[in-house]
This record gives sequence, structure tokens and C-alpha cells, in this order.
Amino acid sequence: MTCACGKPLHYSDPKIRAGVEDLIARLGPTIEVAVIGGKKFKVPRHYIALHGIKATELPELAARLGFEEV
Repeated sequence: MTCACGKPLHYSDPKIRAGVEDLIARLGPTIEVAVIGGKKFKVPRHYIALHGIKATELPELAARLGFEEV
């Protein structure tokens, strides 16, 4: 399995990966994140766990990494 950044999932702690995978099993692989201006994007939970996210950077990240706008 790969991260949206293109690398294999790169968790440093297996417990964190297990927790994120449990969350994904219960709630799905993405979460809708809204930015100022009303735009929303489906962002992979693994990406957020591994890289964090700043709403101000999300439109550019979405365009570059292919996050779906909803």
C-alpha cells in the first residue's frame, strides 16, 4: 500500500499505523476537509497521519496529488 505522496506507507510506529488502519476500517479511507472559501477535498487518512495538513496548502496539494474536490 502506498501513501498519496507516492512512497510506501512510512509509519515509524506500527501502533500508529494500526490505529489509522482501524479508523479507516470503521470510517473509510478518506475524510472531507474544508478550506476557507467553501471548497472541500477528500483527503486520504494515511496522508494526514503521515504528513499532517494545512488548509491553506490543500488546494495545491489536491491538484498535485489528485485529491478529489467535493
